[in-house]
Formats: sequence, structure tokens, C-alpha cells
Amino acid sequence: MKLWEPGRAIILREVWRNKVYSIMPVIVAHDSSSWSELYLAPQTPCLIPHTREGVMIRIPTDEWVFDSVEWAGGGVLYLVQPGSGYTAIAYWDDDHVFDHWKINLEEPMRRTPLGFDYMDQLLDILVSADRSTWRWKDEDEVRQAQARGIFTAEQVSELYQRGEHAVQSILGNEPPFNEDWENWMPDQAWRIPTDLPQGWERV
Repeated sequence: MKLWEPGRAIILREVWRNKVYSIMPVIVAHDSSSWSELYLAPQTPCLIPHTREGVMIRIPTDEWVFDSVEWAGGGVLYLVQPGSGYTAIAYWDDDHVFDHWKINLEEPMRRTPLGFDYMDQLLDILVSADRSTWRWKDEDEVRQAQARGIFTAEQVSELYQRGEHAVQSILGNEPPFNEDWENWMPDQAWRIPTDLPQGWERV
């Protein structure tokens, strides 16, 4: 398995029904066989699924077009653990003051020559900056997806179980959450990725 060096630009791709659904260019902060740190810099251009009328799509559908949107928040750090079925994401504000964690439930990340492929499964968990409180996010979208046949009742139940396991991992300071991520800083020499790699549209 080839690992990426710090500062390398790669892409996170959502893949829905064998087609690229979204693309987020990120910068490798650390890469190992067990976990990876991936940085999303403010103002990074991303490809987000929209309807032909320009409305952003929240729940996957059969047809979509891409719209290029700059990441409007502060810095974001993804802690990717391939095979876990979730990614813990650290968020900072515009002044790089740590704001909160989000646990993103997803089909497990898969390493590719271009980065990582996965598919978001809608249900998220927000964890306060000091990790003292947490709450579910986007439960309404999960219910809508189940009504559309995207998820079965069993899959939704498994999502919640996986989410509760992820919460216990981050609150219990289990590796890699036992490090001082809240005070992490990006390398000032890193530059915002502006070009997508050749073959980004091929799955």
C-alpha cells in the first residue's frame, strides 16, 4: 500500500451507484495504514451535487449535476479510519479556534490512487468542543431516505448502533482521539488545491 506524504493534495469522493457524487479536495497532514489526517482548507473549491435547477441535493437521487462551491467555513480536519464506517471531523472557526466535532456515518472509506472513496449515510453526530455533550443530526433526512427505500429499517438501526459506538470511542479518548487535536495547526506552507487530478470522474 502506497502512503501519501504530508502536503500532498488528494480527493475525497462520494460514489453513488457507481458514479461520482461529490468531490472534496483535501491536503494530507498524516497518512498511515491505520488512520489518516486530511485537511480541508477554507475557500477550497468542491464539487457538490445539485439539481439542474440549481438546488443542492441532500438525499441521493438518480440524476444530479455538479456545482463548484468554495468551502465557506474555517479549517476542517478529517480523521479517516478505513473500514470503521465513520469519520470524526474536527471543525475550527475563521480564527482557527476549535469549535466542535462531527461524526460522519458513512460507507467505509476505501483508499484509491486519487484519495478515498466513500458514501455519506446522512446520519451525523455533533460533539461539543470539550466533548461533554453530543446530539444526533439529520435524523429527518434518514427517515426520508428510509421512506424512499434507500435504507431498510435494519440498516437504520445499524446506523444508530455504529454512531453510538463512535461516540463512545471519541468520548473515551480511544486512539486516535487521545491526541491534542483541538490545538492542531495546519502547515502554513500548504496551498489550497485548485485542480482536480486526471481521471477524477472515473470510478
